[in-house]
Amino acid sequence: MRWLYRLRTHAGLSGPEGTAALVLLLALLGGTAARHVQSSSAPVPADLFAAADAAFATAAADTASFTPRAFAAPLTGAEEAAEPPPNAAPEESDSTASEIAEAVVERAAAPRRSGKPPPAPTNINTASAAELQRLPRIGPALAGRIVEYRRVNGRFRSAEQITEVRGIGEKTLEKMRPWIRL
Repeated sequence: MRWLYRLRTHAGLSGPEGTAALVLLLALLGGTAARHVQSSSAPVPADLFAAADAAFATAAADTASFTPRAFAAPLTGAEEAAEPPPNAAPEESDSTASEIAEAVVERAAAPRRSGKPPPAPTNINTASAAELQRLPRIGPALAGRIVEYRRVNGRFRSAEQITEVRGIGEKTLEKMRPWIRL
């Protein structure tokens, strides 16, 4: 601790100032260590909860059409519930619940996108190459070409002008159009 006292006096700090500096230094070191541990930990697999989602969706579909007999009884006081007619169509909520369950199962079983973040509204005149890659069908090469086009020719005046960049056609523009901002 003698070295700490010498360091404090050499820096010209009073006792409380030295303590505050030490606390700040320890907080900085702790934050750096926590960030290092967080970045070195393994990422969570994209399909980690896929099986649980599928099981939940299946269970929801199975219970959506279930009606306990106690609640099926008419309000007239009859002890047994009346059976539905054999040709009665299922209720709308039953088919909707099963459609939702099927969609959840399909989505859970579908392959995940390869780490590309979901599209976001992007200003193509100010976005960096990394931000441009969030647009649909834009990878690193096209993002670089867009940035280079902007550097040489200036700002885009309309969304359609982006088709002047080599590699971007009408189909790509139509996929990107909802996300393009000027």
